Amino acid sequence: MNDVVRTQDEIVARLRTEKERDPLGLARGDLLVCLDYAHAKEFLKPEVTEAEWAEDTKDVKPVREQMIDYVPFAWQKANDCRGLSASRSMNHFTNWLWLIGADLGDLMDYQYYGKDKLVAICKYLGLDPAKWDDGVRVNC
Repeated sequence: MNDVVRTQDEIVARLRTEKERDPLGLARGDLLVCLDYAHAKEFLKPEVTEAEWAEDTKDVKPVREQMIDYVPFAWQKANDCRGLSASRSMNHFTNWLWLIGADLGDLMDYQYYGKDKLVAICKYLGLDPAKWDDGVRVNC
């Protein structure tokens, strides 16, 4: 994950306080996979070995690539007015942007299922949001 600018200790600190922003822990995996075994161990099941952790995380893509891959799914959930799924998408993007040191504001304070935030994310990533945006802005 060569685009992560946060230190292992910063990531651990954020994971420890993540319950406030993400009480169900839905997006903590975004952060956890950036840690080496020594730093991740406190968050893993006791039976997970260092070799297993290395195997589980060896194919993790750079954060920017994960974000680009996730954009169509996030737009689908926003266009379909899927509240929980759209919120979870914003959790993922919040974590990913934090990891790479980018600040697009509070993504969890959104209307229209995060569509305007997704436009900003697309522009940040160099993507054309018109490819996915259906143009409808409603709060169902």
